[in-house]
Amino acid sequence: MTITRSTRQLSVRPKSEAEELAAPSQASSSMNPLRDPPTQVGSEEDPSPSTLDVLALDMKTLVKKIQDLSHLGIEDSKIALPKICVVGDQSTGKSSLIEGISEIKVPRSAGTCTRCPMEINLSECEPGESWKCSVFLSRRYWYDQNKKLRASLKKSEPLGPWLPVGGQDDELFVTLTDQSKVQDTIWWAQLAILNPGSDSQQYVPGKNAITPQSFEVKFSPNVVRLDISGPEFPALSFYDLPGVISQAEHESETYLVTLVENLVKQYVSEENCIVLLTLSMTDDAGNSKAAGLIGKINGAKERTLGVLTKPDRLAGFESFAQYNEILEGRVYGLGHGYYVVRNNPDPDVPHAVARREEDAFFADPFWAGQMAGFQERFGTCRLQVALSAMLMEQIQKSLPLIIHQINERAHRIDAELSTLPDSPAEDVQRILMEKTITLGLKLQWIFEGGTGYGTPDNALQKEWCDLVRDFQMALEKTRPTLRTTADSDNIYLVEKYDADADMIMLSSPPSRKRKAPIAEPKTPESKPQPENQQAERGGPGYKTTCFNEWKGPFFRFTLESIRRIKEESHRAGIPNQVDPTAIEKLNKESVKNWIVLANAFVFATHGIVQRVLINTLDDVIAQYRQTGLYRELYRVITTFLLRLRSEYLHDVKTHYQIESDNPFTMAQDQHKAASLEALAKLTRARRASRVRTWRTLRGYATDEESRLSKVTDEELGPDQFSQELEMMASCRGYYQIASSRYLDVICQLAHIKMFAKCRNELIQVVNTELNASSFERCMELMAEDPERQARRNALTKEKVKLTQAQGWLAAVHQTKDESSDMGTFSDETVNGSEWKNESFA
Repeated sequence: MTITRSTRQLSVRPKSEAEELAAPSQASSSMNPLRDPPTQVGSEEDPSPSTLDVLALDMKTLVKKIQDLSHLGIEDSKIALPKICVVGDQSTGKSSLIEGISEIKVPRSAGTCTRCPMEINLSECEPGESWKCSVFLSRRYWYDQNKKLRASLKKSEPLGPWLPVGGQDDELFVTLTDQSKVQDTIWWAQLAILNPGSDSQQYVPGKNAITPQSFEVKFSPNVVRLDISGPEFPALSFYDLPGVISQAEHESETYLVTLVENLVKQYVSEENCIVLLTLSMTDDAGNSKAAGLIGKINGAKERTLGVLTKPDRLAGFESFAQYNEILEGRVYGLGHGYYVVRNNPDPDVPHAVARREEDAFFADPFWAGQMAGFQERFGTCRLQVALSAMLMEQIQKSLPLIIHQINERAHRIDAELSTLPDSPAEDVQRILMEKTITLGLKLQWIFEGGTGYGTPDNALQKEWCDLVRDFQMALEKTRPTLRTTADSDNIYLVEKYDADADMIMLSSPPSRKRKAPIAEPKTPESKPQPENQQAERGGPGYKTTCFNEWKGPFFRFTLESIRRIKEESHRAGIPNQVDPTAIEKLNKESVKNWIVLANAFVFATHGIVQRVLINTLDDVIAQYRQTGLYRELYRVITTFLLRLRSEYLHDVKTHYQIESDNPFTMAQDQHKAASLEALAKLTRARRASRVRTWRTLRGYATDEESRLSKVTDEELGPDQFSQELEMMASCRGYYQIASSRYLDVICQLAHIKMFAKCRNELIQVVNTELNASSFERCMELMAEDPERQARRNALTKEKVKLTQAQGWLAAVHQTKDESSDMGTFSDETVNGSEWKNESFA
């Protein structure tokens, strides 16, 4: 049978006369079970047709595949499948509706029937087989009894003490062949779900003689699943969710109200879910909490079909006014409109009898006359036809996207599994040898200037060259400076001014005006005046972070401090001469903190080398990163580098002691040239400082730089610190030569102590430490950690499910292509994926 789009049209408006005349013939021709009600209700000779005969073969095939995907656990891969969920407030006739659709009896009085979801899957049995029901306990959550229960649940824990286990565990509870035992078995299965801390086998009928009929928890998100098969059964699946409650029985259980709401939201929020909302006609539809919950979920109302129950319990037909407006679609509108069903409240009434009674009820003149415009929406049989059409349409719309999601997830698993290969059971020695040889070649390539691990440039070469340049810059930035203004300049220049003033007074008055008379000399604030510091220390900053904290000189000498050094080193009998020991002392002070910079350079060099080597190791051993081989190689490399760093630091300290204990150079010409250059800079800076002081003492503004050059040497007089300037110039010349030498030596040590040894010795150390000479040792090295193994096993298991799902869907796709009677299949594009073009990889 082909379910056409016109059959799936579910209008809530009264049909036209032409539609009314056409509907019976169409129903009888395409859906034989939708006949007129029998003239003799309850007659054994003319029983009502079974409501389970309404699905065509193609419908059964597709729904069966969705059932198979669900049982396979495909939704564990975050792929939502089409489903029907029955929701409603408590006591709105959900249980009776479930019985009417599935032809089974469910518990009604034990209190457990609405405390956990129930999944019912109907399917047609194989030819020659009889009715069968397999009951499963489907667990996706575990109960944390230590979790503190609160009235308001966290967003991260919407189900309170129930936490997801990351998969689906289906336990076969029991298999039935006697339909009369279903109700009792469901009750015990739900009891097993509500006792998560107990062995479920003690609740199996036949083994439960002494099992207490109590429960640990009031509600559970875990599911009792019924797989029912029988002759001419349709392939139909739906979930019966716990009834939405307004308040808990006890104040300590108020969290259950939110828990049940969140559980219902979890199902209803899925875009592929068709919602079946039950509303009792004995209550005001506006008070339905379940309806309000659906209204708050984006897009849920459009996917909802309402079912009005208990029409036989209305006090009078005058109470029907509200529900007439509902059927007409004027109030409380839903995407698929409303149906009305009447079920016998007595659970002992056989299903066939209940359906004949329902037909007779809607044959009443009120329903068949005044409400005739809605007749196609009365009765469980017509509801099931509508559900079948809606589910078929939902499957058609969803299937292309499901196929796409399955293929996409399969590709992602393949990609991750490629990084998690099985531990090799054979040829482990060959694999180890290949990996160590490859690692050795790449290491040699790195330290000889190659790329090392696939980068276009040698990271080691580039990063280390930047570090060397920063080291050189740090030596320059931390070079000692000189404060060219001396405190005694004020006294000396004042005395010089007084002498000049006497001479001026005996002659003519000065031609230029003073800005302010000087009664007595005032000492200006003495501020450090490093010589030409900005010009000498400008330029770009550091490229690395190694030397960021050193942005200025370690020492700032003053002219007075240099004079004290000169006087302390003075020898009697040598006037106006500078003792060489004074210069030597200045040189020692200048290099005093080189060890700090050198140690920072060593640690940074070690960090660069280790980072490059570990990146190379990650590249070579990527597939076996979680094995003992990777951990051992990482240990060997890091330990080896720590030893090299220790040796490097020792040699750096030795060379620093040589530089700081005995300043020495044979580069006399270079020293002389550098000293003269430094003296010229110092002399210019010193003269500028003296002129500023001279002008200040005479009341002139010191910011008139153009006038500084107009002050003559005769006006300034001889500099009392000329020897100190020469001493500082000599120290500066030596610093320039010694710092360049020190930089070269420290960098040469890096090549000798780090790079050369890594190139020549590391791979030998690796082979020695691995000691992979025996098969047992190789297997030990290739063993992986439990987490990696568990992850690979989980992915492999999921991959098997996805592969099986791809095979099933490919078979359906082939059937669609080969069959000429499959007009219900749609080639509509869903999220850019077309059913006819989707590949089944």
